[in-house]
Amino acid sequence: MATHILWQADVADFDAWLTVFKDDAKNRKASGIVDLHVWSDPDKADHAVALFAVTDLDRARAFFGSEELAMHMERDGVINVSVKLLTPA
Repeated sequence: MATHILWQADVADFDAWLTVFKDDAKNRKASGIVDLHVWSDPDKADHAVALFAVTDLDRARAFFGSEELAMHMERDGVINVSVKLLTPA
């Protein structure tokens, strides 16, 4: 059964964030995270939502909890981050 992560955050500039997000795909993949979908919120231009499949839960948790990622997001204007782990019912 697949595990998924729903990630949401406010970003300073959605288009700039999306460019950095796409460039970081190899790091997520190396951490057992597979990009599935990315959305922008039509009612809130600075809100990003992403859905990931997880192939290695321990590595994915380490990635999302890493100080390096936190510093990277702070530098890029990413705030109010929500990371929700989802498992099949």
